[in-house]
Amino acid sequence: MRTSKIFVLSAIIGATVVWLWGRQMEEYVTERTRGVRTKAAEGVRAVEEKAEQVLDRGGDALHRVDDFLQATKTHVSGALRAGQESIRPAPAAKEA
Repeated sequence: MRTSKIFVLSAIIGATVVWLWGRQMEEYVTERTRGVRTKAAEGVRAVEEKAEQVLDRGGDALHRVDDFLQATKTHVSGALRAGQESIRPAPAAKEA
């Protein structure tokens, strides 16, 4: 029972402190964290730039791979057609 009374009393005191000095605390925190928030924003921008570079390089690699795959597909298709023609029996001669 004592724990619940302490909890309720603490909640009331906390609410009173926020009600009385909330705006001053907010202004204090805003001023004190300005530099940290600025650095965090710069860090996010740096991550964005690096991600763009990596994705651009990945896109270039994908284009090269696509070209390679298309060339390979053409080569394999041609080789298979040639093999198909070489193993296909000649048309049978018709006897009349």
